Amino acid sequence: TVVEALKGKQYKKVYIAFGINELGWSYPEIFIKEYKNLISEIRKIQPKAEIVVQAILPVTQKKSSKDKIFNMKNIKKFNKLIKAMAKDIGATYADLSPAVRNKKGYLPKSVTPDGVHMNKPYCQRIIAYIVNMEI
Repeated sequence: TVVEALKGKQYKKVYIAFGINELGWSYPEIFIKEYKNLISEIRKIQPKAEIVVQAILPVTQKKSSKDKIFNMKNIKKFNKLIKAMAKDIGATYADLSPAVRNKKGYLPKSVTPDGVHMNKPYCQRIIAYIVNMEI
């Protein structure tokens, strides 16, 4: 598990990215509750680490317009909840979408086979963005 993996060493920062699979949940408050529980467990074993929760990344315009779950409306709704949760519990909220979104705010269709998951170069863009963030 994530918690078990973090037990072997102390870290300065722990980055967490959850939520795309949960966009279809009928009860987003349960998602936030479970997210808080996970962060609480991480803090027990990484008490000095800064917790960075990442926003859910955009999907393509085509995916967003045709999917009842994986769409920008749901992503924005969940990101708002994640951001409020981060503030509430003293975690850092990081929106990484500027690294991958196009001018309209969507994931470019050329970088994803399914409108959601990115190819390797775009995953590397996210890593580079994180490395250069000043948080």
